Amino acid sequence: MGMLYAQPWFDAGLKGGIGTSMMYNNQIFDNQEVVHKFKPGYTVGAKLGFNFIQEHQITFDVMKSQFSQAFTYRPEGWSASTDAVREFTIDGLDLLLMYRTNRNGTYFEIGPQWSTYSKVKYSDEGDDFISPTAPADLVNSSNFGVTAGFGGYIFGTDNFGVATGLRFNYMISDLASATGQDKNFPIFTNRDSNPTHNLSVMFVIEVNYDFGYLVSPKCGTRGKLFVF
Repeated sequence: MGMLYAQPWFDAGLKGGIGTSMMYNNQIFDNQEVVHKFKPGYTVGAKLGFNFIQEHQITFDVMKSQFSQAFTYRPEGWSASTDAVREFTIDGLDLLLMYRTNRNGTYFEIGPQWSTYSKVKYSDEGDDFISPTAPADLVNSSNFGVTAGFGGYIFGTDNFGVATGLRFNYMISDLASATGQDKNFPIFTNRDSNPTHNLSVMFVIEVNYDFGYLVSPKCGTRGKLFVF
């Protein structure tokens, strides 16, 4: 049974998440006239995992995502009693290759993320700072980052399970394209060319189905809070 316990298997699953993100740039934080507003974001997609043994796994995730960032600021000559709001909404496709370790019904994961951006929406109550530039031209078409997360397997059967957890992402590449840097994206006021990195945190839920066992699935069953 010790040899059988070490046999590999595959799993596939659907997953989704909701959370928030932030465009981090040093000079935005130094500018007291521009304030971040947290906005919701989401991700939904699928995963395929290869389990070496019960404790060690490699997963490949394909996720459709959307994140938003809003700023409040006071435009020059602004006569309104409240600050203006500037907002960006970016749709993308995320590809993640994750290493996951599973122990006692919990997991920890870490790995690289590559994202492509398909749509950028822009609105500004103060002024139009980008015309005739298209909003999508302000950001790079792709970006590279690192993702880490943790969670637990909540309930399931021998080869079916539901897990929940938190996932954190930091995009290493500059979100701004060359055009965006020329226009001082996302603040649109003169500043040094500091890069803009997107940070996000998501609450995720995934539904997994194990298959491709070389032996009985019971030999690879992960711990779960509830088993039925």
